[in-house]
Amino acid sequence: MIPTRASAAAAGWSRNALPEAPPPAAKEEDEEHAELSISDQRTLYLVNIFIGNTARFLNSFASLCQDKLAQVHRRILKLDANLTLLEAQLQSRGHIHEFDNKSNLEASSSTSANIR
Repeated sequence: MIPTRASAAAAGWSRNALPEAPPPAAKEEDEEHAELSISDQRTLYLVNIFIGNTARFLNSFASLCQDKLAQVHRRILKLDANLTLLEAQLQSRGHIHEFDNKSNLEASSSTSANIR
């Protein structure tokens, strides 16, 4: 569609009129705003990088801690199983050697009484 004089006039165009240049003060404000915008973008970029690196570090640290806690848990379970086996062995042998233990205790108490 070719613009006609009526549509150009309605749009604010005229043959002889040049586009208006913004006043110098407005131009400086736009430049300052653009500079602030660029500095704000840099700040946001750096903050995003920092947050990403921090999240990555915390995830790896949490994973490492979880692995170490799992190893400690496994060692505790093994110790508990070994302790249970030792207690069972002591109980099975405890009835047989109960008499020997009592005589050893009596001998050690009489020896300590003689030393004093």
